[in-house]
Amino acid sequence: MEIDPKFTFVPLNEKTYVRINDRNTQEYLCKWGLKGNFVVQNFSFNEPFQQYHKYQLADAFFKDDSVAKVLLSKQGNAWIKQGIRASSVEIKQVPCSVLSMSFFNKLKDPDNGITYSSGMICKKFDMQVEDFLVSDNLRGMLLDEESEEYNLYSEEERNEFVFRIFQMLILGGILCQFEDTLEPYLDVTKSIYKDLIKVQKQSTSNDLFVSTLVLEVIAKDSKGQDYFPSNSSKKQNFAFLLIDANSREITSFVHQYGGYCSVD
Repeated sequence: MEIDPKFTFVPLNEKTYVRINDRNTQEYLCKWGLKGNFVVQNFSFNEPFQQYHKYQLADAFFKDDSVAKVLLSKQGNAWIKQGIRASSVEIKQVPCSVLSMSFFNKLKDPDNGITYSSGMICKKFDMQVEDFLVSDNLRGMLLDEESEEYNLYSEEERNEFVFRIFQMLILGGILCQFEDTLEPYLDVTKSIYKDLIKVQKQSTSNDLFVSTLVLEVIAKDSKGQDYFPSNSSKKQNFAFLLIDANSREITSFVHQYGGYCSVD
C-alpha cells in the first residue's frame, strides 16, 4: 500500500520575471489599475510529486509553518505576512493546455462582433454587471451571459489559465483605464502566461505540452474566513498554485481587486 507523502516546504528567494517586470508591461498594469494588486511567490517542496497527490500537496502547503510565516495576503490596502495556518483549503484544478495565442483569434474576427477589422474594440451602451462597467463587447463577452458574444468561448475554454489571466487584465482594478484595441491585452496576457508556466516536449513524439499543473485555491482560517484570497466570492479575487513536478517548485499567485497596494 502506498503511503501518502508528507510534504515540507522551503521559501525561495524572489524570482525575476523578465516579461512581467518589463517596463511596457508594468506601465499597462498601472494603467489598468492592477499594479500592486497581485503577488507572486516561490517555494520548493521535498517529495517527488504525482498528480494524484495534488490535493494533499495544496492542503499541506497552506498548513505548513514555513509557508505561513512568509505567505503574503491582503489586509486592508497592504500585502502583509499574516502568519495564518489554514484550517481548510478549497482546491480545484484549472485546465492549462494552451500553447499558442491563436487561442484568442476568435476575438480578432470582425464577424464575431468583438473587434472591427481595424482592430478597435466594438463599443456598446454602458451597463453594469457584477459591479463592473460593461461599455464594449469585449467586456460583454466576459460578463454578460445574455449577450451573443458570451458564447464565443465554451465554459471549458473560459476556465483555461490563460483565459483567466486575460480576464483579470481586462476587468482591471478600481482605477482602470480601458484600452480601445485588443493587442495590449493579448501582449500582457502572453507575457504573464509565459513567465508563469513551463512547456516541455513529449519524449515519444516531440509534441509540446504544458507541464505546469495549476490549482485554484481558497484558504480559510480557523474561523472559516477566507484569507487567500479574501472575499473570494468576487470575480476579481482569486488565487492559484502552479506546481512544477520536475523542479519540485510551487508558485503562488494571488490577486485582490482594489486600488494600488503596497507590499511590506
